Amino acid sequence: MKVVAERLLIAVAALVMLGFGYVNSGLNTYLPYVDVVDQDVRWGQPKDATWFVLLAAWSVVMIVCAGLPRRDGRASFWSAKGKEGPAVVQGLSGLIAAGGVGLASAWFNIMPLDTEDFPCRYAGSCWPHQPELYAWAAPGLIGALAMFVMACLVLWVPWWIRALTPVVLWVAAVLTLHAIWVPTLLPIFTGPPS
Repeated sequence: MKVVAERLLIAVAALVMLGFGYVNSGLNTYLPYVDVVDQDVRWGQPKDATWFVLLAAWSVVMIVCAGLPRRDGRASFWSAKGKEGPAVVQGLSGLIAAGGVGLASAWFNIMPLDTEDFPCRYAGSCWPHQPELYAWAAPGLIGALAMFVMACLVLWVPWWIRALTPVVLWVAAVLTLHAIWVPTLLPIFTGPPS
């Protein structure tokens, strides 16, 4: 029964990772962005409890995707390795999450830009539409790829490192992006393309 419950929990976590791109985009709705038509800054919503809940909930989902440690004999929790099955789930979840981040970015690129009704400010360029999207996608891709890499190291890295590394990298990337967005990146995006 314990094995079935663990596999069910991991399967649900892996399916939930499909929404990772959406959550990564949801965290970015709190950031200001530059309107490509008039270059005005549209301020994002102020950070509230939802932002922190999204960050915490998806951190837990990323840890769950790593499964539980395998404790052989006298192995302590800190030295226990992971299991191969959950490592496959973690690796596939990382790939699915990377795809979700890519799909979320592609979704915002589907709409036609530089039309007669909504002309872009700079001829031949809807600056900074795509660079902003790439910057928004960076934390999600970092976390997703870290999940994949850690899954590949299941036989060599202790479980707690394999489970926590993607979370720490993703949270650090999200916090870094939110910290440098207004003072560093927004002035670049509000200027003309170079």
